[in-house]
Amino acid sequence: MANDTGKSTAPSMTVVVAIAIATALFAGGFAGFNEARIEAGDAAVATWAAPLIVVALGVAALGLYVRRHADGFRTWSQRKRLYWASLLFSGVIGMVAAMLLQDGPGDGLMSNEALSPNVAIGLSLLWVVGLVIALALYHRAVDDHERHAYHQASLAGFYAFIFPCPVWWVLWRADLAPPVDAMALFGLVLIVNAAVYLWFKFR
Repeated sequence: MANDTGKSTAPSMTVVVAIAIATALFAGGFAGFNEARIEAGDAAVATWAAPLIVVALGVAALGLYVRRHADGFRTWSQRKRLYWASLLFSGVIGMVAAMLLQDGPGDGLMSNEALSPNVAIGLSLLWVVGLVIALALYHRAVDDHERHAYHQASLAGFYAFIFPCPVWWVLWRADLAPPVDAMALFGLVLIVNAAVYLWFKFR
């Protein structure tokens, strides 16, 4: 549908997703730039700088797009607005957390190296407070079909934890396995959860 100037007012979530992906790619480039500076012996950019700059650019791009298609977004139901707000907000939380971890010592996301107290406290607050907000938005927006997919995925994720965790733990105590890695189990739960959720949502 076009307005009086001939420009389309119908918003496309493909563009929104593209903005999110471009923001994530820019974040990866920033992390690579910082790592190159460290390897060259130069001072690294402050840990907080990359998330702040990247998120600000992503929000600015998204804001311009929403403003351009404001009439189209106004036609959305409250449920649809809350749904996409929860997804975008969750994406921001994940991206900022990943960038903060990537700028830390060791191998970045999968490292168990020590973090500075400020980064650890910031990540903890970001995860707990951010997740509470995102889930509050999400649960106000979902319909019965998505709620069913969410519940099945949550159950599958629970099973993906309770089966391997005790086995890994007792094998470690017998020196038959390496120490239990909480983040490896967390990653497994997320993968199983996502796969089951997508199956029940789109089958």
